[in-house]
Amino acid sequence: MSPRPFVLLALLAGLAAGCEGQLLIERPGGDAGRPSTPRVEIDAGASGADAGPAIPLGDAGPGAPGCALPAEGTCEGTVARWCSGGQAQSEDCASTGRTCEVGASGGRAGCVDPVAPPPGCGSTEELAVIDLANQARAANGAGALTCDALMAQAARKHSQDMCNQGYFSHQGLDGRSPFDRMRDEGVTFGTAGENIAQGQRDAAAVHNAWMNSSGHRRNILNGAFGRIGVGLEECAGRMYWTQVFAD
Repeated sequence: MSPRPFVLLALLAGLAAGCEGQLLIERPGGDAGRPSTPRVEIDAGASGADAGPAIPLGDAGPGAPGCALPAEGTCEGTVARWCSGGQAQSEDCASTGRTCEVGASGGRAGCVDPVAPPPGCGSTEELAVIDLANQARAANGAGALTCDALMAQAARKHSQDMCNQGYFSHQGLDGRSPFDRMRDEGVTFGTAGENIAQGQRDAAAVHNAWMNSSGHRRNILNGAFGRIGVGLEECAGRMYWTQVFAD
């Protein structure tokens, strides 16, 4: 039996420029019969503090008196929820073959037709993030990362979920970890990692933010990784980035 993964999690709450998070699996020797307990640490190389397992981003206040939802509403799976006339409203988008997206209906949560994933492994902006990562790796003696379409799909779905449900965390509100999400997309791996960010407007900005944080930089330059996937989603004017790695 192979040893269970040891998980190191550093979650940073940044300022207005956005937030980054870094997660890394390692495989040390040890008792393979007992699962290791995750250990949470703050990355001392960047400003901000550990804000806990999730950072709510619904800072626009309640949508209306008597309605506790944020002004832009939320997506709970395929169900859109928003405030109207002081009352909470909802629509199950799945009933019409659509998906929920924040900002889809006059700036609030609503139903939209499913969007096909970008052709190939990613959009122009997502591929630019991969190119910048590979330039940094080449400058530091590491081999190039190959884009994995299944990993990109896992990354994109996590960015969309954070955007729709107004949180920022490696762990989804459904309880899944980055490794669960990759496995659910059919990705196999021995070692994997994830960087997340919110607020940066383009590939250069998010790459620079990650490279200026020691934990995220280690993920990008980690010679054990050979594959990468990047997911970018924008809703209600917010940019959400997820970058996943695997051997």
